[in-house]
Amino acid sequence: MSKQDYYRVLGVSKASSNQEIKKAYKKLAMKYHPDKNPDDAVSETKFKNAKEAYEVLTDTDKRQQYDDFGHDSFVNNGQDGHRYSQGGFNDMFGAGFRQRERGFGGQSFDANDFESMFSQARGGRNRTQKGQDKEFVFTVDFVDAVQGAEKVVELPVNGETKKIKVKIPAGIKDGEKIRFTGKGGAGVHGGAAGDLLLTIATRKHEFLEREENDLIYTTVVDMVTVALGGEIEVNVLDKRFKLKVPAGTQHGRKFKIKGKGVTDRKGVTGDLFVQIKVEIPQDLSEQQRSLLEQFKALKEISTL
Repeated sequence: MSKQDYYRVLGVSKASSNQEIKKAYKKLAMKYHPDKNPDDAVSETKFKNAKEAYEVLTDTDKRQQYDDFGHDSFVNNGQDGHRYSQGGFNDMFGAGFRQRERGFGGQSFDANDFESMFSQARGGRNRTQKGQDKEFVFTVDFVDAVQGAEKVVELPVNGETKKIKVKIPAGIKDGEKIRFTGKGGAGVHGGAAGDLLLTIATRKHEFLEREENDLIYTTVVDMVTVALGGEIEVNVLDKRFKLKVPAGTQHGRKFKIKGKGVTDRKGVTGDLFVQIKVEIPQDLSEQQRSLLEQFKALKEISTL
């Protein structure tokens, strides 16, 4: 059977440089290598032909002989008897690739590069692989996030529902994760199981908010107390305080209590801010209305 033209095998022209020939060969070798195409005789033949063409066209003397006399120039010197072995990659790519050359898009290349490229293909069927990580959003109560708690949750993992005991660290923030090593997807070929990750989301609280490690507690105070001044009791989670409210305190004012906020997972503690919300009575008795009318009249007189 007559051999194909070496230039046509590699898809290059007679004017192509060594670098262009190497680039063309690399592309074909990656495509038709037997390790990537097991039990495919057509691919193996194409790979063998590309290797044979490459070895001739990248050798200055052999290329000149081929250009002058074609395939006949190698019939009597053993070149016609190319044999392909699925041994090491050094044999596969010849001595020309044992030393790095510049080219292939301006990047260095040698036989070790292909060794890396095909190592996964050669052993991929039996290579151990870590299982997939599984991630879920876990919504917790505001108080549990601040003080910590233990919960049991049911999560779908590997096609079955698993009960997981979760210890919620005190001070955990929205978006922080709790990791359970080895509780995720099953490993492949004896590989380690993946991890299970719970991303924390916190439910809103009726009168508490959190800004980083600061707690903001909103308390309702009647208008008489804020007008005349007085003392109120503050109950925040497990903390109780007496807070003096100065006369004339305005709606929205915040009082800072240092070091009584949230202690996060790193041990950093914020402050507590008590925010005043003035309560305006809606159902006034006749006497209350009368007193307010008198207050109004007195206020108008004082401004004259």
